[in-house]
Amino acid sequence: MTANPHILVVDDDPAVRAVMCACLTTAGYRVDQAEDAAGLKAWLNHGGVDLILLDVNLPDGDGMALARQVRASGDTAIIMVTERGTPDDRALGLEIGADDYLPKPVYPRELLARIRNVLDRRAPAPASAKNRLVFAGWSLDTVERVVVDTVGRALELTPAEFDLLVVLVSRAGRIQSRDQLMAALGSAEADSGPRSIDILISRLRKKLDPSGDGGLIETCRGHGYRFTAKVKKG
Repeated sequence: MTANPHILVVDDDPAVRAVMCACLTTAGYRVDQAEDAAGLKAWLNHGGVDLILLDVNLPDGDGMALARQVRASGDTAIIMVTERGTPDDRALGLEIGADDYLPKPVYPRELLARIRNVLDRRAPAPASAKNRLVFAGWSLDTVERVVVDTVGRALELTPAEFDLLVVLVSRAGRIQSRDQLMAALGSAEADSGPRSIDILISRLRKKLDPSGDGGLIETCRGHGYRFTAKVKKG
């Protein structure tokens, strides 16, 4: 993450782009814009973008599919910006790896708050902080944002999956309600509702234990979830 984050606004409506770009420039961000999927792909090839504000409905491509491509090719932050704001739409955005989901019309104060939240969540912890948590053969590094097994093979996680795993591991042994998990993860999951937590839990279980046992994350019916493995620092 650069000291002065670079944000790309992708929207086919020039009025929307103008409002968002003016807001972001005033707030001190470096800002560029694209009006379609082709423009987005050109910027991705150019590189150097820290966060993308991505409209779902573009004239030459579906924003959800584009977000999936962005996530598959790197770790650029993504905030979906769209008129499609149903809980199912928001959950889908999070499933494919978006960091947040902002419905239109966009209000400058909310836009800036969501951007700050996403960038803050992705900012590395101070170098002096104890950043490694070890559990059940896995090592989780909160600075490098990576989870590896005993032979160094990395576990592929979306940003939302990683953030949820950090919360569960750091609170191992304690039951966490869906509301507590949503509050810990921030606005994206809070807007999407409990279903997004259930989806992320299901995907984490499969990735942590492909055999299907899923025993590291226990369902406490009527209460929430609990991470069952013993966790130690270092």
